Amino acid sequence: MKGPGEPEIGVVYCTHGNETAGKKAVEKLLEEEPEFQKAVKFVFGNERAFEDGERFIDVDLNRSFPGDPESENYEERLASKLVQELDGLKNLDLHETVSRPVPFALFANQDTETIEALQSTGVEKAVEISYTPGCGVNSYGGFEVETGPRGTEESVEMAYRVLKNFLVNQGALEGEKDFSQPEIYSVYGEAERPEGDWQICVENFGKIGQEEKIAVSETGEEIFSRESFVPVLFSESYPEIFGFKAVRLEKVEERIYSRGN
Repeated sequence: MKGPGEPEIGVVYCTHGNETAGKKAVEKLLEEEPEFQKAVKFVFGNERAFEDGERFIDVDLNRSFPGDPESENYEERLASKLVQELDGLKNLDLHETVSRPVPFALFANQDTETIEALQSTGVEKAVEISYTPGCGVNSYGGFEVETGPRGTEESVEMAYRVLKNFLVNQGALEGEKDFSQPEIYSVYGEAERPEGDWQICVENFGKIGQEEKIAVSETGEEIFSRESFVPVLFSESYPEIFGFKAVRLEKVEERIYSRGN
């Protein structure tokens, strides 16, 4: 915990043990010994997985919420503790990814407070992903930010920038405030991946049309979309899906960003 008073803000890192950019960004910030204007709770998500250099110990922590204190799985017990630690705070959970472009945010609640907190990070794109069960933000609120390619200095620098923006814009640190107005998307489905090796042919956040090619196999087999959608988190990292299907929530953006104009 840093700063005076009761915590209003939570910062989570290493939810996945092999995603270390958030930890390094927090350490870099704290080494500067900034003067906190309000209390911030820093939470090491999955320390055991980090020490083992693994994504998780038993099961994926970010698919285990709200957790179970009596579970045989370490991450499910841990998830229940994290919900208690973070409930009621404005939470920023720092992640890394193999998807591009970065950075982008993931959130579950479309309430005004969450959207305004998202604006604090400086990201240009945010995805409502309550479709995916078990994520921490579905249980303790707030949002994740995918900062960059896993294991790169680029990701560490972006994590630091997002963290600093968030804390300054939330009034936890002194500095010049600068809010973004991210494009907002909502996930509604998945693009299934057949067995075999496939090369993805679409770009994340670029709208694709019906009957547009989305992937090609090593043998030349092609897969085409059956509908128009916006691809999100399309990457090689999912064994059973190419990624998620989303739509842009322009009416939500208009409602949030037009206030006060």
